[in-house]
Amino acid sequence: MLSILKRVTWITLFLFFLKINGQSLKSQYINEPIKVDGKLSESVWEGILQPLALTQRELFEGKPSEHKTWIGIAHDAQNLYIAIRCEQPRHTITAYELARDFNVQLDDVFYILIDTYYDKRNAFVFYTNPRGARGDYQVFDNGKATNLNWNTVWDVKTSIDSAGWTAEFVIPFISLRFESKSDSTIWGINFERNIRYLREQSLWMGWKRDSRLNLVTNAGQIHLSNVPNSKKFTEFKPYGISGVGGQRNGENSLNWRSLVNAGLDINYLINASYRLNISLNTDFAQIESDRQQVNLTRFPLFFPELREFFLEGQDFFDMGFGGDRIIPFYTRRIGLDSNYQPIPILAGVRLLGKSKGTTLGAMSIQTAKTNNAIAENFSAFSMRKDLGIQSTVGGMTILRINENYQHTTTGVNFRYSTSHFLGSKNLNIGGALVGTATSQTALNNENFAYRFFVQYPNDKFNIFLSTQQAGRNFSPKVGLMRREDFNEYFAIINYQPRPNPNGRWKWIRQFVISPGSITLTRINEGNRLQTFQYSFSPIGLETRSGESIYLYATRHAEGIFVPFRIFANTIIEPGEYWFTRYSAELSTFRGGKIWFSGNYSIGQLFDGRSTDVSVDVNVRTSRFIQFTLLNTYSQGMFQQSGFDVLLTSLRVRYAFNPNTFGFILAQYNSATQEYLMNYRLQWIPFPGADFFFIANQTLRPLPDRGLTTASVNVMGKLIWRFVM
Repeated sequence: MLSILKRVTWITLFLFFLKINGQSLKSQYINEPIKVDGKLSESVWEGILQPLALTQRELFEGKPSEHKTWIGIAHDAQNLYIAIRCEQPRHTITAYELARDFNVQLDDVFYILIDTYYDKRNAFVFYTNPRGARGDYQVFDNGKATNLNWNTVWDVKTSIDSAGWTAEFVIPFISLRFESKSDSTIWGINFERNIRYLREQSLWMGWKRDSRLNLVTNAGQIHLSNVPNSKKFTEFKPYGISGVGGQRNGENSLNWRSLVNAGLDINYLINASYRLNISLNTDFAQIESDRQQVNLTRFPLFFPELREFFLEGQDFFDMGFGGDRIIPFYTRRIGLDSNYQPIPILAGVRLLGKSKGTTLGAMSIQTAKTNNAIAENFSAFSMRKDLGIQSTVGGMTILRINENYQHTTTGVNFRYSTSHFLGSKNLNIGGALVGTATSQTALNNENFAYRFFVQYPNDKFNIFLSTQQAGRNFSPKVGLMRREDFNEYFAIINYQPRPNPNGRWKWIRQFVISPGSITLTRINEGNRLQTFQYSFSPIGLETRSGESIYLYATRHAEGIFVPFRIFANTIIEPGEYWFTRYSAELSTFRGGKIWFSGNYSIGQLFDGRSTDVSVDVNVRTSRFIQFTLLNTYSQGMFQQSGFDVLLTSLRVRYAFNPNTFGFILAQYNSATQEYLMNYRLQWIPFPGADFFFIANQTLRPLPDRGLTTASVNVMGKLIWRFVM
């Protein structure tokens, strides 16, 4: 009888751990909230904290993690609680970062991915390090895109001891979007742990090298009972700004003015799937300054979007065009003039949500009339439908309306994706067709652009092929056209073998060898060559200790049809130019106190020669202060003239704790003799509230007066969250 009981007990335990460490987890419903302090002192954790089987993706695929991890999951009527226990000797713990959305390449990190729709496409990711720094982002279309600037209301606390570190996450249900179910709810879930000193990356599900955490389709399941039905609520986030600003006109003294402003963001939860956002007198005072760039081409530069209002839900308004030649919807056209100076936004409204496999997005923004800009309305409407397990089809329309014209950009797109091609490989096939129309202009086939691509993104072979074309009259007035009236073909093949970890080359983690990448761009009119580029990488490698080196040789051809000013007094005359350049990239391990990366490029440039050097040095003196020095130097020598330009920036990041942090950014441009200073301090009194202190200063030389302040702004901004 005793023997039978023992056998039953062992079978029960086996099935229990199979459930925990297989593909399914269960959240324990509790009646009392948990005190989140990183200590795991509540009795509930004693009953549900269980080992989590993590398997290495790096450095040794398929092996169990070197250190044990424990997990417990619980929820009440308001929150989801997740506790983790990461075992490892204290002296091996790497944790310097404290700021929100910290650099995950530098520390030990634990990630939680939650697919609340259980659609195997979209997810929320929350992560922390042993110091309790918070980070979050959204994943879209099974890892095709991410919104790294998404921030929601949640919290985490951690503690460190001699045997490892512990974390407690609390994620309010109102901070997530999901479809309400009656009794039992199934979400997708996955976990990743990075142990920096071992350079180990381990996952619960999807640990193969052809996979990664953001491939939502590989996530496991979590079962939750009694998840609260959607409750309508309204979130108010008023802001207030107070400060002073000064602007110099010519050589006159600074003209000072007061900077006082106020506005309101309203978030209304229609149901668990759909949210309505309203923004009144939208302001972006706390946004970091753009990084200076040197443009030695005849095409416009791309500056990334930094404003939270446009970053949140960015994927809802993605036309699926991809690449950087044509961006049909470029939100920096809204609320910024051609010199990227702010235009006041009076109001904005946005509806985002997903239900039964259909993703909907709608947005409308009204800008104000100023001395330099007319009042305009920008609106966008999008719909995307899930097909099969990973594929999608969608459409989108963008409107720009002002007193001079009415403009529309409309497109359709599709994407077929599978992670089971040839058994277990990834394959993506997609495309988009977009057309533009403006009042009082004729519509014909010259108003359209298209793009088609095939991608094979896997560990050993990474292949990408694409073709795109834009008609002569294709002109998205809420987009960015880096080239016009062109057709282009692009192909790249990377061969990425991994040496035997026990063999002669065991110190190398992976080679990256590119037989070639080819870009061929022609102007439609006359089918004239605009750009040809063939790049060959004879060797590229990353070591097991984290260093990397890459070598390139590139053959260029550029067709110049009208003279263009490459820099200052240097003019490139019309003609067809063929030239060759060589470059090298080097980077050290980023998990240490000091690391650097560098790029060196030399060779011909049109009818002359140029040398480009960039060096990025990072020093982490402690978890409270870090320095980053970035220098970019370009020198050109041509038949009639030449140039030298230096861009340098020093960024000092500081943090007192995970709720108080900021940076000082100083930039210098030798071409304009201009110095830019950007200072920011952010304090989070509680999740959902933020206080910013911001100071910006521009210094320029004046004749006989030396370096002088051209403009200065000093202000404080307070955002406070109320829920009704």
